[in-house]
This record gives sequence, structure tokens and C-alpha cells, in this order.
Amino acid sequence: MYKRKYFILSLLLVICALFSEAASEAYYSKSTYQLARSLTMSEAARINAKIESDESLSKGTIFQNVGFAFAALSFLSLIISKIRHEPAVHLILLLLLCLYALLLLVMV
Repeated sequence: MYKRKYFILSLLLVICALFSEAASEAYYSKSTYQLARSLTMSEAARINAKIESDESLSKGTIFQNVGFAFAALSFLSLIISKIRHEPAVHLILLLLLCLYALLLLVMV
């Protein structure tokens, strides 16, 4: 097990990145829902809904940045694992990192 420590670390980091990206998408969708809902409200309620929408948007941005940091650290661990010739299937990590990149493109 100690022979694959960078591989396992990379795997855990990419899973954390995927969960963080899912959380950021949830906050972005909550922000969009609150903003759309505010269109039918009175002016006083619209201001509160706009504030809640901005808070959800900023939380989504934070989760997305944290996910990007996890993915970058995962890629770094993957490179270290390849350099150290750890006996593991590195293609799995590359596919998970590609999945993370595709999830990033969905939000754009």
C-alpha cells in the first residue's frame, strides 16, 4: 500500500475535486433560481432575493476555486506517481481529471 501513496493521494484529491465541482454547480443553480424567482416579487422582496442570490453565487465561486486547487494537486500527485514508477493504473486518474474538466466546461 505504501508503494502507491501518491496514486491514492491523487485519487482522493480528484474525488474531492469532483464533489467540490458538484457543490459549486448546486450553488450556481440555487443562485439562478433565486434570481429568476425575484422577478415576480415586490421591490422589497426583490432586494432580499438579490442578496441571497449573490451569496449563493459567491459560495459557488469559492467551491469552484477549491475544486480547481484539488484538481491541480491531484495532477501534481499523478505526475509524481508516474515519476516514481508506482504500480498503479494511471489511466483511471486521467479519465477522472478529464471528467472534471468536462464538468468545468458545462458551467461555461
